[in-house]
Amino acid sequence: MKARFFIAAVAASAALAACSERNMAPSAPEVPEITASEIYSTKNIKYPGQPVTDFITLPGEGITVLSSFDESTKTHIEMNSSGTFAGVYWNPGDSFVMLANNGDEELYGATFTTSEGGDVATFTSTGSLPSSNNFFGFYPTTQVYSFASYGLGYGFTISIPAEQTAVAGNVESGTIPSVCFSNPSSARIKFMSMASLLKFKLSGGLVSSINTVTLKASSPVSGPCYALVCNTNGSYNNFYYDVGLPGTSNKITLTGPFTADTDYYMVVAPEELSSFSLIFTGDGGFVTKSVSTPFSFERGHILDFGTIDIGDSYYEFPGPEAEQFMRSTSGLKPVTLVVVPDGFTAAEIPEFERLAKSGIKALFVTEPFKSYKSYFNVWLIPVASAESGANITDGNGTITTPRDCYFGSKWGVESYGDMNLDDNKLFNFVSTYCPDIVDRTHTVNEVPVLVIINDERYGGICHSWSNGKACCQAPVSFGGGTLRWDYPEITAVSESDPSQGTRQTTNDEYQDYGVNYGDWRNTLVHEYGGHAFSRLGDEYWYKNVGPSPATEAITQHSWPVPFALNISATYNAPPWKSDLLDRRAELMASDPLYSRIGVFQGGEVSPLNRWRCEKISCMIDNRFYFSSWQRELIVKRIMTLAGATFDLAQFLSKDVAIDPVRDVVSSGVMDPKGNDAGLAPLMPPLPPPVLHD
Repeated sequence: MKARFFIAAVAASAALAACSERNMAPSAPEVPEITASEIYSTKNIKYPGQPVTDFITLPGEGITVLSSFDESTKTHIEMNSSGTFAGVYWNPGDSFVMLANNGDEELYGATFTTSEGGDVATFTSTGSLPSSNNFFGFYPTTQVYSFASYGLGYGFTISIPAEQTAVAGNVESGTIPSVCFSNPSSARIKFMSMASLLKFKLSGGLVSSINTVTLKASSPVSGPCYALVCNTNGSYNNFYYDVGLPGTSNKITLTGPFTADTDYYMVVAPEELSSFSLIFTGDGGFVTKSVSTPFSFERGHILDFGTIDIGDSYYEFPGPEAEQFMRSTSGLKPVTLVVVPDGFTAAEIPEFERLAKSGIKALFVTEPFKSYKSYFNVWLIPVASAESGANITDGNGTITTPRDCYFGSKWGVESYGDMNLDDNKLFNFVSTYCPDIVDRTHTVNEVPVLVIINDERYGGICHSWSNGKACCQAPVSFGGGTLRWDYPEITAVSESDPSQGTRQTTNDEYQDYGVNYGDWRNTLVHEYGGHAFSRLGDEYWYKNVGPSPATEAITQHSWPVPFALNISATYNAPPWKSDLLDRRAELMASDPLYSRIGVFQGGEVSPLNRWRCEKISCMIDNRFYFSSWQRELIVKRIMTLAGATFDLAQFLSKDVAIDPVRDVVSSGVMDPKGNDAGLAPLMPPLPPPVLHD
């Protein structure tokens, strides 16, 4: 029989407790609430990393300084007898790098080392530094830092290790970055910490069998992060962390062994977290988790979670574990999105997580998703494939080069219309592991699934069903490189009269619309945000496709969950007439950008006999901009899934009509017919969504 174990929770809300219970046997004991106490609240801690290499070391007579920490900074921890304060001590052999710039735009550095240790230690360097008003010290010398001056402040990069080793009563050497801003001629300098510490003890019969303790957070807590320090009149404050660089992670894993009733520490980036979990992994690889309420890790603070009782029996984890990347705070039923990988091996799952977060962030910088972000739960559910990449077909569905990917994604090398996967396997998987489906907040028909594919071929498609079920396949085309999309080459001669046919799109029109430069995330926003979630139809058209049959109704409008309501089959009575078109002058008075509202011919792959609300939008060239009517439809979809009533006045009061391509980036710079046309490959529009009645 396999061993099992149980982990204590770090907090509980009703929904999160339910999520935790899904990962436990039914007979799991009730989980106590654990809270943290702040055991010191000073201004600094000290931490290690990788060497600064982009500076010039000068020979010289050497410099000797005394160095200490601002109370909470340390190379190692020694608590006082009552456990309320952490003493600050250097270790013999510790060293740091001091940098200086003498105005010649070159960075000079010297390494300082101590043989003493203690709360204040003497450090000596064999190098010298040029005369400078400001000196910048980094501990330890083993961390790589980028460094730049910004007026009265300084920006640099530190790195919080995602993998840390448990040290009884202490932290692993080399895990805690620290900085100082001083002049060595003062003979004494002080370092300040750049991280927070989580402290805990373990109890219960399973402690000796635990291999790792993992912190999983709602936002990044490890990896490289920016820091911006204001250094006015010798003071430093205003730390700014942007833990969103490539290589960042929402996880920190502390590897044991562990001993009961012993203090252990984890180094954490200072962050305000909406939630986090502690995952205890024992022999056999089985885990269970506890989920927290919102919490703040502050720079220079140690947060003591006391003793966590993990009990005497294991609870087997049933399968892939959902990670909550975004949590609804609207107070309504959450609107749920799910992201899964295909073609990512076990070793590549961290890359999937990074790409998934980047793609979801792109969706939520796009209106109206940005303004309604608080309505959404977003779950990442990783599952490994045996091989990297996706199946290659002959363009007609027959696989010519197989790849053992979990959901069977496939499409042609130069064609995308046969892009498909095993949708039964996909939806069964999501139904089994998505917490909001398991607890019956939603059915699988109400949760669109985004499949990120580990394949550099261009592609992207949405499969949608009449009952609302949908999935989107989004490969990381061109390895994430820059792509561009143009407005169609032809356009209707008359907006109202299809009989007048088409003409060439003019350079002035291209100039007015601008050109969308982006990457695979733009296709994600189009296919997933536009089609799969919002159920919008395509608004582009093909040059070689004739007109749609005149006045033919769009049948998907009458589906149980309507599709393509953004496309009209008539010029005189489009769906947006009463809400937007008839109020155009009124809307323009509040924002001139509403002047773009109208009735424009072309859409649903045909240049004639189909109409749209605005000339250009995400549903034409994948730009991060949905038209006014599209935004209204998206918000109506959000409100339906949240169990709320759509209010037109409320929608208009929150609506943002800015198009980043036309209103933020100069369209002159983006001229597709100009000298910049070769900067990125021109991509064709992807196939229309595959509709299943």
